[in-house]
Amino acid sequence: MKKLENELVTLTKKWFTDRDLEHSGRLDKQSLKLSEEFGELCAGYLKQNEKLTKDSIGDFAVVIVGLALLIDVDVHSIFEQADGIMRKEVMESFKLLNANISEFQLSQNLASKEMCQHNLVHAVAYLKSISKTLNYDFVECFDLAYNEIKGRKGKWIDGTFVKEEDLKNE
Repeated sequence: MKKLENELVTLTKKWFTDRDLEHSGRLDKQSLKLSEEFGELCAGYLKQNEKLTKDSIGDFAVVIVGLALLIDVDVHSIFEQADGIMRKEVMESFKLLNANISEFQLSQNLASKEMCQHNLVHAVAYLKSISKTLNYDFVECFDLAYNEIKGRKGKWIDGTFVKEEDLKNE
């Protein structure tokens, strides 16, 4: 499974690079995506909606890859370091994940790159804890999310990637 996780990280990095995240994405806007995905994850969990919960876990992993690229840190190391963090029970993981998102958003322009990376590592660790506690395969969730976005087209508008189908509604 580690091999597939590494492959997904590489493919997701390429997806962001191919869409010019480095020059078109904005860290502040992309960090809001963490909050959006956290809200969907909470909704899925509370409604006991397995499909939404798995989708949100995978989408969260995708957003973390993009954020790591924006702060210019080794994305693979974030996912690898997360494996070294002790697992928590599900509600503790939700609480800590929420705290990490908030800390990342508050400190992204003030703190060191290392602190931002620390928050992303812990976010992945808590996602993996939530997955494990719910008997979901984290890599499977990540794979589902990647397969959903891999052919997605769109464009960056003010630092946010807008899907092609959403552009038609403007």
